[in-house]
Amino acid sequence: MSAEPAESASVIHRKAKVARDEFDAREMSPSKALRLALAKAASAQFELSLVVRMVEHEGVALTGIESVAGEDSLLILLDGLDGPPGAIKLDLQFVMALIEVQLMGEVRQGAAKPRPFTPTDAAIVQPLMNAVLEGYADQVDACDRMPRAARFRFGDRLENGRALALALWAPDYDLYRLNVDFGPGAKTGVMELILPERPPEPEAETNDGTTLARKLEENAMNAPVMLDAVLAPLRLPLNEICGWAPGTLLKLSPETVTGARVIGAKGHKVAPAALGQLNGFRAVRMVLKSEPGDDSTERGDGSGGSAMQEAGGRSSGEGAAGSDQPDYSDAPALSDLTDLPDLPGLQDLDDLPDLGEGESDLPELPGIDDARSEHGEEDGALDALVEEELARAAARFEVEGEDDDLPMPGGPSLGAPVT
Repeated sequence: MSAEPAESASVIHRKAKVARDEFDAREMSPSKALRLALAKAASAQFELSLVVRMVEHEGVALTGIESVAGEDSLLILLDGLDGPPGAIKLDLQFVMALIEVQLMGEVRQGAAKPRPFTPTDAAIVQPLMNAVLEGYADQVDACDRMPRAARFRFGDRLENGRALALALWAPDYDLYRLNVDFGPGAKTGVMELILPERPPEPEAETNDGTTLARKLEENAMNAPVMLDAVLAPLRLPLNEICGWAPGTLLKLSPETVTGARVIGAKGHKVAPAALGQLNGFRAVRMVLKSEPGDDSTERGDGSGGSAMQEAGGRSSGEGAAGSDQPDYSDAPALSDLTDLPDLPGLQDLDDLPDLGEGESDLPELPGIDDARSEHGEEDGALDALVEEELARAAARFEVEGEDDDLPMPGGPSLGAPVT
């Protein structure tokens, strides 16, 4: 292989590293947390200088875990301390670099020859993997803008991808792939961390249910609503409608301009409307009942003002349409009423006697003059009686000091107390 492809790849890696470093310097992310955790753990345990060239992230479903695991890597099951388990996948170059630095103190140049993995390989990488997992969780928890990281610890070695797929049970996983350079270009290995995807934390709801109310309000305000402005409904035969062409005129009444309305998707009336213009375009303004000058509170014949004047005792906020009086505008005229039928049974009644003059058996009432003469109460006698009673009451008032009511003409006699 020529040196040109390697030089070209090195240039691409350097450019990618510069862009990645600028992004990681601004904000913490899971990829940055993994990069820092691996570099710090390798330096602290083995004084090993390694560089994470690239971190790739992708989502993997549980059904795709077996294909991702492959057959030529060291598979380690991670026990979840507070949730589903995870896994670590290490290629041969990564494992051999850790073995060489622990046995010989440095990473040898050149790629390692293929060989099967053994339980000893898992035991050698266990201290570094536990340190990486702990450092990753600490980095994530230190960032307030990220949810808390799940805690894991080194578990058992698995033989193949089938066994790994059976050991995991979370529905979705996050796959982080790290390309690592050991030493000054001695070996390049790959480490893949398979962690269960954390479900989004539910938003804390207050006791008064404001969160639910806000969500309902957002859904209601974002829901699409179809409204149509109707000038006037027309009923026309189908053959006339089929004959319409550009320029066809429809005859509308003058009241159409003030009688427009807005209807909903099911044809129900939403609100009255007023026609006008806005920025040179024809527009329709919905008229709410609470607005001043609402036409809906006036009568349909344009006499709303006179109706308000006739109702003198009515408040200014009560329109004619809101009155409790029944509406007789649709009542038929009296001339249109048909003749009422005769009541049954009237023709069967006997003829009533004629109350003519001289044929009544009722006695005549006595005259007023005869009644006065009968009781001896002529005009002069009545006046004398009244004067006598008044004089008697005045004398008794002077003697006894009683507050008697003065007699009235025609009243009871004051000679004796009335019981």
